[in-house]
Amino acid sequence: MRLLQLLSLWLLCSHATGANILAVLPSVWRSHYLFGRRLLQQLVAGPQNHSVTLISPHALSATDAGTALYRIREIRIEDQDLKQNWLDMGMSFEAEQMHAQSVMERFTRMIYAGTTNVDLLLSDAQVQKLITSGEKFDLLIVDLFLSDALLGFAYYYGVPTVAISPTGANSWLNNMFGNPQSAALDPSNFLPYTERMNTKQRITNMLMSTFERLTYNFFHLISQQSVYSNHFELLVRELPNYRDLSKNLSLALINSHPAMDYPRAYLPNMLEVGGLHLLEPQELQVPNHVLSFMEAASSGVIYMSLGAEVQTAQLPSEKLAILLDVFAHLKEFHFLLKWETEEFIQPLPDNIMINSWWPQQAILAHEQVKLFISSCGQLSVWESIAGDTPILAIPILAEQEVLAKRLQQKGAALTVAYDALAYDALLHSIRQLTLNESYAQHLGQLKKRLSVVNSEASARALSHIELILSTGGADFLKSHANSLNFWRSEGLDVLVIIALGIFGILTVPFVVTCCILRRSYYSQAAQDQQQQPYRTMLKSVGRVHSHGDPSSCRSARSTEPLRRTRSAQSLSARSSCSSFSSTTPTTPSSNSTTPLDLTPPPPTGATPAMDLYVNQGVYSAQKASAHDEKMEHAFL
Repeated sequence: MRLLQLLSLWLLCSHATGANILAVLPSVWRSHYLFGRRLLQQLVAGPQNHSVTLISPHALSATDAGTALYRIREIRIEDQDLKQNWLDMGMSFEAEQMHAQSVMERFTRMIYAGTTNVDLLLSDAQVQKLITSGEKFDLLIVDLFLSDALLGFAYYYGVPTVAISPTGANSWLNNMFGNPQSAALDPSNFLPYTERMNTKQRITNMLMSTFERLTYNFFHLISQQSVYSNHFELLVRELPNYRDLSKNLSLALINSHPAMDYPRAYLPNMLEVGGLHLLEPQELQVPNHVLSFMEAASSGVIYMSLGAEVQTAQLPSEKLAILLDVFAHLKEFHFLLKWETEEFIQPLPDNIMINSWWPQQAILAHEQVKLFISSCGQLSVWESIAGDTPILAIPILAEQEVLAKRLQQKGAALTVAYDALAYDALLHSIRQLTLNESYAQHLGQLKKRLSVVNSEASARALSHIELILSTGGADFLKSHANSLNFWRSEGLDVLVIIALGIFGILTVPFVVTCCILRRSYYSQAAQDQQQQPYRTMLKSVGRVHSHGDPSSCRSARSTEPLRRTRSAQSLSARSSCSSFSSTTPTTPSSNSTTPLDLTPPPPTGATPAMDLYVNQGVYSAQKASAHDEKMEHAFL
């Protein structure tokens, strides 16, 4: 009796210490829901006795949840409303339309659809009832793919936040956590590029990364701010700016692995937990009727699914015809085909079984399954690797094309382009993958590097969540980079200051030099203004005598006295009047119309040439007028 009391007391204490967790998985894609659901199941199945309230448009069935269902309370949003809004925003679940959309169109429409879906989720009556019920939570787990306004839950309840990213890291998640991202090293998720980009691809990736960053900061955040304010402003007295909510992010769980994707830098509070959603081998179960169909195949089973949401039944008729022709030709195989409608397009062949939903991981883990025809989504690839099943990839989206390229480079898959889907290509790829054992061998080597069997990803994720709960957010793991705005994080403010400094260093000496030269010029001009009469006389004398007018020389000599300087001597030596006193006769010019004066120069003692240019009255006032008459005859 005493032992029972102690056990009951321990159970009560453990239940009291368990955390109450709020999980919001708003995505219309079921793959996102499956990734988060597995994490929640592991949380409530642990010895800490945590409880979870789940808000999602998808259902958590008792067969999927097992014994852990009683600790997960579901608040299910009508998925038809969210899916219809998704379609109204221009998105689609049909492979043809998804593949036909351009990168820019898909990116823009996805932002619209994500924002309006979050608005619909927060407007749901069940969610409003939960918010106003007064219930307290200790942790928020949220899928932040285009649903940033949901961080208002973290502020309203005053709890730390764990973000999950089923599709791997993206530029938005890196921006919220302050994780470094380089356009030269990290390709955009919306482009079909690997990390080995050439120059042209780096240019495109740079432009796309810039577009993502600008759109996120100046369009997406503004729309999310509006949704966040509309739903949480009435609940609190003072609502902080939405951009400040990202400072409360404590942990990011990313569905990736260096061996699967590529090595890149991550902050301590950003964990790569690829394969987190994988079930334990003892949890895998295949229905009996499916198991009987699989075991009846003489050469094995080929399983085909293009994704949780992509509808195989909506493929174009010509592509469906190719697939069915190949399946009918390969009679030695049995085919399991994901088909979303109740009716088949033609009489169902004996070697094909259809269903709208399959226990995919359990099927891929069966030894009879020889090949997986897939669009190469993240979760499907992990399940295929865990089951040692090679992949024939028919990628539809850009990120699927990148993952298919990586697997083909590692020798674990072959790729047939969606646009190039043909009978011969498909049949040849199936034959090669099923007959060549090297693909299965390379897949086994990749499986060892990923540590799929050891469930290392689950252990890391759960240990970090417990650390956050025990420390109230694990602030020591956070980077201060998420507190920087766009200008500071990109270093634009520093570049502006450096540019202004360089401009100042180059400009100030130039301006000072210009001022000094201008001042010197004005000072010299003032001095020249004072000497203007003398310079004017020099210019007129030089101009007149250069044209050979002796009378002008006489008038200038008689009217305006000039000082005798070296400049005057130099000017007189170059003037035309000096030619009259020269001893060497000049050659007459053919173009001149003035008669040539051939009068010989005066004898020794004649008047120097300088006396012909200056006023004799200034320097020789004692000379007689007779001498002037002689000078006039000399001119004549």
